Amino acid sequence: MAVLSLTDQLTSLEVAKRTQGISEDSRKIIEELVQYNELLTDAPLVEANEGTVHSTLVRTAIPHGEHRGYNEGVGKSSSQTKTIKDVISNIEIYSQVDKQLVDESAHPEAVMMSEQVAFIEGLSQDMADDLMYGNHDADPRYTNGFAHRYNSLSQTKNVISLGGTGAALTSIYLIKWATDKAHLIYPKGSKNAGVEYNFLGEQTVKDANGGEYQAYRGHYRVARGLAVRNSMSVIRLCNIDVTANGIGDKIAEYVVKNMGKLARGGGTVSIACNAEVKGILNWAANQKQNVLYPAEDPWGNSVLKIGEGRIRECPSILLTESAVS
Repeated sequence: MAVLSLTDQLTSLEVAKRTQGISEDSRKIIEELVQYNELLTDAPLVEANEGTVHSTLVRTAIPHGEHRGYNEGVGKSSSQTKTIKDVISNIEIYSQVDKQLVDESAHPEAVMMSEQVAFIEGLSQDMADDLMYGNHDADPRYTNGFAHRYNSLSQTKNVISLGGTGAALTSIYLIKWATDKAHLIYPKGSKNAGVEYNFLGEQTVKDANGGEYQAYRGHYRVARGLAVRNSMSVIRLCNIDVTANGIGDKIAEYVVKNMGKLARGGGTVSIACNAEVKGILNWAANQKQNVLYPAEDPWGNSVLKIGEGRIRECPSILLTESAVS
């Protein structure tokens, strides 16, 4: 198993393991959330610096020196910056399980756990939807996702078209994760890294027809946001028609050619795609083992890689995107 990099040490899984005071319920939920969204395996998790808002100072221009001759001076130079504020979305859900169903079961804990797994999977999908397509500008309850941030071919360095047309397209995101690049955020002061579960005990609830019965209820809450400190931390390969001839080779070519354009410096590179694209790349790996190859991530999980990029399945990335123009 590989040694964890600095970025890997800050992922949700590692934060759950290393942070004192996180409840056992929250720890288990974090672990299960990652199982349903591979992208969370790589993404570092950072505490927000302003409650449920994270302010980031982004450098927009780099200062440069001057060549100086003897008895000559040099001019002043300074960097240029701007402040970006990223928000955290709050996703909550209540669960309820018929008390009699649980109490009469030979394995009541297993019944409760099976119900919990379903709710956690749903929360994981909600998080992934937010990370990809959230639009805080349209709805303040959401964080701004990757698709909203990188939504125009005029962003020539970050948004690159593979030529598909129509409304049955998809995207791949090359993401360089690090605390000074792209990372997730959770509310400042949260004892459980933004993940909470409260067992509310037995309560009287109503069915769809208004009839009452006794049930065990629970409350789940996940608070997450996305911060991008360096715009070149993300490159979107868009307008991908998965039915096009030779699309596997074309995707691999575009990934290889553009991965080197990501922000310089340390970090973990994820290649985020949906299951359909991941399957295409898996097939292409059999033909191009010098480009795509199987490996292990630092936690011992099998992962397909292109260069240093780990191919991560994100089920929220649609196959029905309209062409980005």
